[in-house]
Amino acid sequence: MFELPFQSELLYDVPLNLEATLFCGQAFRWQKLGEDTFQAVVYGEILRLTALQPNRLLIGSTAECINSKSLRDFVWHYLGLEDDVSTLLPASFIQTYPHLYQGASAYFGLRLLRQEPFETLVSFMCAQGVGIALIRRQTTFTSQSFGDFIAITEYKFPTPEQLANAPIGKLTRCTNNNAHRARHIRAISMAVARGDLNLAQLSAPHCDFETARETLLRYSGIGEKIADCVCLFGLGHHTAFPIDTHVRQYLEAWFGLSTHTTSLTSKEYRRLSDAARRILGAEQAGLAGQLLFHYWRKDVKHMKAF
Repeated sequence: MFELPFQSELLYDVPLNLEATLFCGQAFRWQKLGEDTFQAVVYGEILRLTALQPNRLLIGSTAECINSKSLRDFVWHYLGLEDDVSTLLPASFIQTYPHLYQGASAYFGLRLLRQEPFETLVSFMCAQGVGIALIRRQTTFTSQSFGDFIAITEYKFPTPEQLANAPIGKLTRCTNNNAHRARHIRAISMAVARGDLNLAQLSAPHCDFETARETLLRYSGIGEKIADCVCLFGLGHHTAFPIDTHVRQYLEAWFGLSTHTTSLTSKEYRRLSDAARRILGAEQAGLAGQLLFHYWRKDVKHMKAF
């Protein structure tokens, strides 16, 4: 493990499960270096986090500041430690579903990351229909193939301009040999590079969730779930509620929210997500959904890996 030139330390007094937060499927470039040490390239810089007891994080980086913030302030914001999870679920939910609240509260340490929008967009375009391990390989290979070298084996995630100019054959090898997906990624990278798709303007609080989602859905390769993932994990719209197979299962098992069709059509997807927001509270439905997702996978399905 090579030494990073800039070091800091963060003290916190809120729930945090660092490993679950980094590896639960919202980010794809984190690596586990040791028992409590994790590293990734974040906003173009190497970031290393080591969990120390009690309630301390040792921070290392290739830069003194990341995204115009001191390391301490950046990590606090990046890990979403400002979110008050104690008031996350509404009183109506706690009264109606006390057993679910008790189960979900065990995972209040799972946090909602504040990620770089373009990397999040491309990562979730790579994610459709594949597992997390393969998504990690795709994002790593994309960075190594088109991003700028930082140090040792670490590369920045490519800029929109770099992916807009990527040869389709080479980009296809980064998308598990899916040429259609490669073309969609290059096309949307061109739109971002030209300024036709301005992710900063789609981010909260500059833009409302519905407008951000509808804008993303105009582009080939982005469906309802991907749009919601990008809105939640990259654009700061915490009312977004992504639905995958596991979420669909717990919505039916716990809340009786079933679909009228076997396949999850756009109309059915929106009906389920709107119903989930009414149950969980619209303002923080995304994080609430992630806690229930974690509880479902770990405690109900007894799944060890994401």
